[in-house]
Amino acid sequence: MHLFAYGTLMPANLEAAERDGWWADAVRGRLYDFGPYPALIDLDHPDAGWVHGFVHPVSLRELEEKLDPWEEVDRGLYRRVETMTRSGCRAWVYVYQGPWPALARGPADRWEGTRRAPISLILPDRDPRKNRHNP
Repeated sequence: MHLFAYGTLMPANLEAAERDGWWADAVRGRLYDFGPYPALIDLDHPDAGWVHGFVHPVSLRELEEKLDPWEEVDRGLYRRVETMTRSGCRAWVYVYQGPWPALARGPADRWEGTRRAPISLILPDRDPRKNRHNP
């Protein structure tokens, strides 16, 4: 199981991505910048472009217990949808469902905003500082 992250959860740069086990990929959709966070809509729409982000392995438990609450799925802000990335990887992605702010910018092919929190804070067992050689 995989997560496709295009915004606040993705690594800050390629070095961090490689160090933490992410790989670059893309999904078809439309990406908007809402300032503090991005919004992906029109997932898999045939007329939409490619949205760039990163893929990382994730468990169903991590999705349900950590990431769904972070993305406010229960409040209807995002919904988690399974899709196929450009490279052919099946991945979960969070699609925006909330209210549309007046200052939304886009669509764009990638989000350049500030990451709210590294995934290691949300999924502590993914902390790259842990010794990977010990169980």
